[in-house]
Amino acid sequence: MEKKRPLVSIIITNFNKEKYIYQTIKSAINQKYKKSEVIVIDNFSSDNSCKIISKFKNVKLLFNNQKKTGALNQIKSIEIGLKNCRGSIICLLDGDDIFDKNKVSQVVNYFVNNSNYNAVLDLPIIFTNINKSTNFKYDKKRKTKSSIWPTTFPTSTISVRKDYLRKCIKVFKKNKFENLEIDFRLCCLFSIIGNNYNILRKKLTYYRQVEDGIMSNYKKFGKNWWIKRSEAFNFFFYSKKKYKRQYSFSLDFFVTKIISKILKWT
Repeated sequence: MEKKRPLVSIIITNFNKEKYIYQTIKSAINQKYKKSEVIVIDNFSSDNSCKIISKFKNVKLLFNNQKKTGALNQIKSIEIGLKNCRGSIICLLDGDDIFDKNKVSQVVNYFVNNSNYNAVLDLPIIFTNINKSTNFKYDKKRKTKSSIWPTTFPTSTISVRKDYLRKCIKVFKKNKFENLEIDFRLCCLFSIIGNNYNILRKKLTYYRQVEDGIMSNYKKFGKNWWIKRSEAFNFFFYSKKKYKRQYSFSLDFFVTKIISKILKWT
C-alpha cells in the first residue's frame, strides 16, 4: 500500500535560523510518513545554520543567491525548491517552525481521498516564547466576504499539489507586491479561485513568532505596515479581477490608500 502513496517534498526556507533549524529539519525527517524528501534552500545566511544543515546526509541543501526583499527572497527560494524536488505534493516549512510527526501522513490521506482539492491548510499552535503558546484564530466569515482578503494561514501550515503551486506562483507577478509573503498570496488565491482547498481541523504545525522574523519590519500602524497593507489590497483586487470574481471597495481600502500615499511622500 505504501508504494502506491505519493512522494512528498518538504521544502524548507532558511535565513539565519541557526537557533531553530536543527529542530525544524528533525521534525521533517522524523515524520511517520516515510515516502518523502527534505530540501532546504538557504538565502545568504551569515550564521552557522548551513553548517548545521549540511550534517544531515539525507537532506538536500540548495542556495538562493537573490538579494531582494524578504518576501521575494522567500518566494524565489520556494521556486528553486520546486525545480529540484521530485514529489507531487509540497509541504512548505519555514526554518524556525516544526511539524507534528503525523503532519505529512494526514496531508497525504487528505489528498488521496480528495482528488479534486489542490491545497490543504492545518491549524497551527503559535509559540510566542518557550513557555507560552496560543491557538490560531481563524475567521470563517472572511472566506465569503468580497471586500476583504481571507485569513492568512502561516506558510508552514500550507500543503499544495506541486503543479498547482507552480500555477499560483505564475500569478504572483514576482517583481511586484514586494512586501507580500507567500502565505498571504496563496491564501488569497485559494479563496478567490474557488472551492479547491480545505482546512484540516487539526493542529499539525508549531509556528514560532520570533523577533527577527520576516514580519519584524512591519510594526502595526507604522509606515511599512501601511505601505504593505496597500500592496495587499492591490494584490487582492488584481487577483479578483484576473479570475473575474466580484469585489467591492471598502472604507478600509480608501483610508489605507490615502495614508500609504502620504507616508510614501514623507
